[in-house]
Amino acid sequence: MQMINRIFNELIFWIAWIVIPIVWEIGQGLLTAVAALMSRNKEIDDNEEKVFFPYVTILIPVYNSAKTLKICLQSIVSQNYPLDKIGVVLIDNGSKDDSFEIFKNFQKEHPHISIWWDSSRQGKSKALNKGIFLSTGKYIINIDSDGWLDKNAIRNVVFRFERDNTIACMTGVVLIDHHLIEQTDSKLLKLIRKCELFEYMESFLVTRKIQSVTNSLYTLSGAFSCFRTSILLKTQMYNNITVGEDTHMTFQIKDILKKKMVLCENAFFYTAPIEDFNKLYTQRQRWQRGEIEVASLFTSSHLGSLRDFFKKPAMRILVTDHTMTFPRFIWYFAMIYLYFINYPLKLIIGANLLLYVLYVFSSLIFFCVGRVFLREQKEMREYICRNFMICFLMPIYRFLVYWIRMAGIINSIGTMSVWKSSSFSEEIHAFKNEMEEQYYSKLRFIKTIERLIHHK
Repeated sequence: MQMINRIFNELIFWIAWIVIPIVWEIGQGLLTAVAALMSRNKEIDDNEEKVFFPYVTILIPVYNSAKTLKICLQSIVSQNYPLDKIGVVLIDNGSKDDSFEIFKNFQKEHPHISIWWDSSRQGKSKALNKGIFLSTGKYIINIDSDGWLDKNAIRNVVFRFERDNTIACMTGVVLIDHHLIEQTDSKLLKLIRKCELFEYMESFLVTRKIQSVTNSLYTLSGAFSCFRTSILLKTQMYNNITVGEDTHMTFQIKDILKKKMVLCENAFFYTAPIEDFNKLYTQRQRWQRGEIEVASLFTSSHLGSLRDFFKKPAMRILVTDHTMTFPRFIWYFAMIYLYFINYPLKLIIGANLLLYVLYVFSSLIFFCVGRVFLREQKEMREYICRNFMICFLMPIYRFLVYWIRMAGIINSIGTMSVWKSSSFSEEIHAFKNEMEEQYYSKLRFIKTIERLIHHK
């Protein structure tokens, strides 16, 4: 009887710790990777004679971008697209550095391209809205000022639009600039940045490819998104009540206008890696918070019954990124409890090692699929191949990001939505101050009681 109970208990353990994660996370990841590979588009015909080159407006929000703005603008004038068909609008959001000087010098050096500067001190959303009304092109492309476009990015986006009139908007592939990774002095930060690159490859390329095929894209990346101008003008513009303005725009077009959106998997934008851990901490919290805020504004897409779970992609994403964080939270702390109720330590360690191996295997699958999609990006492809061992660190990196996302969920409760949130160092400092305040408050209370006693 004792043997049966032991087998039953261990079976429950393995189901909870191995089967559920395999089915929920690893299984979904593998299916996504395979489906993305199978749906890869065939080579696109580059015959210019068959393609119309319409005018395109590129919007670039600027905020203290002096270090990166010139590289960003240079990538535009280096495009494999007629420069007389490109207009650039820079919308400044109150920069205090030399961004305007960079713009003026660039304008003098490149008089053959139309480039304008305008000011908006009301946040990124309103800056983009102002840029939309200043646009004159058939298509509008939004990019961030801290990155650069691949030379064929605009060309490939326009070709995709022109070949399929049903596409209302697109998101390009956003990857980390590996040149900047190699310039990193700190070995630890360099590893984190490499993990960030692999994460971007998984999320912005492979995962979004399958979302594109199933018309279930969750976010048109603010770093590189492309629209038919006629469609943007039918929306309510970018919303400034959420830090997820790009996700909000996505749901406006997808749920309200019922339009098609896809990933343009051969249009690349390379962005700067995170500056330090504090930036990673605030960035991922902002992403998590934006997702929750948009979900609250589009509840019909995110909530429903168990049957709706299989019909609504947004609901599945919300459950994976938000709801399932709490069972994970319980599982992590349950490991300590399991040891104290006489579960063998070897079993607990073995289960976690097996999970780690499975997560590494999942990362290797994503690596192989991403490598196929990066065939035309030879330099990036060679770089990730040289660093494929990062796949073995990805479970640790995801574990770190999980706790940041959890902090984002907690911090979003009962606080105002602001673009700039507290960094990890600031929160630690605030915690120390609070603890010191509590300590000195209790100390003052004790001394007051002592004085009262002695007085008596």
